[in-house]
Amino acid sequence: MDNSFSVHSDTEDVEVLLAAVAEAVRRWEGGQGGGLNLDLVQATHHDVRSAAQRLPLQSHIDSNAIIHSTRPRYGPWIIRFQQLVRRLTWWFQEPIIQQIRSYQSNSARVVAGLADNQEAQVADTAHLQERLLALEEEVEALRSRISHLESGNAG
Repeated sequence: MDNSFSVHSDTEDVEVLLAAVAEAVRRWEGGQGGGLNLDLVQATHHDVRSAAQRLPLQSHIDSNAIIHSTRPRYGPWIIRFQQLVRRLTWWFQEPIIQQIRSYQSNSARVVAGLADNQEAQVADTAHLQERLLALEEEVEALRSRISHLESGNAG
């Protein structure tokens, strides 16, 4: 059995793709099987709910993340330099990162609220369509009763 994933995407948004991969791996590790759902990335799925569920994954920005270098001699020095710069600029960088986290979290909540609103409107529309069909059947029954009564009075 091959445990590799093949991923194709028409979008250039790597974060969306990685969020889908992270979610699939999390579900797989939790015992919930199934392959990757790449419908959002491949633009074949238009479910706002699934997109809204992926948004909170993007709000977790690690401000201390180090970009690792694999250069044989310079790699460790580049990493140390990054760590030094992060320590010297944390007071400037951390408020900006916190604002980004807050904005993304709030955006995720707004999109989830819009998805709830959309689902409620779709449910209301379905209910109204069912009611309209029921009323049309009642009107048809009344018309047939009227025509039956008129034919009985004419004879």
